[in-house]
Amino acid sequence: MVNKSIYRLGCLDIGSNAIKYKQYRIKRDHENFYEELEAYKRIPIRLGTDAFRKRKIKKKTVHKLVEELETLLLQLNLKNVNLIGGYATSAMRTASNGKEICHHIKQNLDIDLTILSGEDEARLLSHLTEKYPQNGTHLFVDVGGGSTEIYYENGESKQIQSFNLGAVRVYLEEENLSDWKDLEDYLSKLKDTPIKKIIGVGGNIRSIISIINKNQNLSISIGQLEACMNELVKFGKKEKMKMYSLSRDRADIIESATKIFIRIMSLFPNSTLQSASWSICDALVKDFINKNHAGLSSEFNKTSSLFKT
Repeated sequence: MVNKSIYRLGCLDIGSNAIKYKQYRIKRDHENFYEELEAYKRIPIRLGTDAFRKRKIKKKTVHKLVEELETLLLQLNLKNVNLIGGYATSAMRTASNGKEICHHIKQNLDIDLTILSGEDEARLLSHLTEKYPQNGTHLFVDVGGGSTEIYYENGESKQIQSFNLGAVRVYLEEENLSDWKDLEDYLSKLKDTPIKKIIGVGGNIRSIISIINKNQNLSISIGQLEACMNELVKFGKKEKMKMYSLSRDRADIIESATKIFIRIMSLFPNSTLQSASWSICDALVKDFINKNHAGLSSEFNKTSSLFKT
């Protein structure tokens, strides 16, 4: 039986390499609310193949996406989870029918999806900065399937940018040489800043660091990253899956993701790279809590037994 005294929120990240779902238990501390991750699910649908090669997501792929979301909704209804919607990123904003697909999902499944611009996606990284010193020593980087987002803050100065360089896009060889140059030119402007740490987010960097170190919390140098790349190119997809416990749709793009991180680190050779367990779903649920304080208060006041398990 579902414990209805627990208030749960769920949200979606419709990415280029996979669909990610996060579920949170919302807790109350006096007048403040905060989220606690309760469940995570990754659905391996690669929208980027259609979007980056054909600039349109095929009907077959859309059908598969809708089917998976329908199944997820049934599960959430049984668990009394409030699905607050989700963000769609590079594949959806590249595809000519991205808006049409999101409208179809809204009409048929009542799921609100927002297609983020690259700049909006990069701006969400500001949520992560709260956990780190805000003295200009940290550069925040999200290397996804279709794009790379950069966020840097030093005092009142903020640098926010997105580039069409993602692990799936590079793997498919659908990036442009100008995209690499734009990334280098942009980061070159930050060479004189006190950046010492590069904080990477997403499944790509977590996988890369897990290959180099068993402890994902440890930082790595550009030398370790280059050595990792030299090893990865020796093996095929099936070998990488077996050796490094990678999923099929991670094993084929891991070298492309590593290539992007190497290019970034080469501009800050004395810096180290580490991963952060954060995603845009965390930003979405945080925004929802901030905007719906009164509604959450009402939910929590319905019963005095709320959150007592």
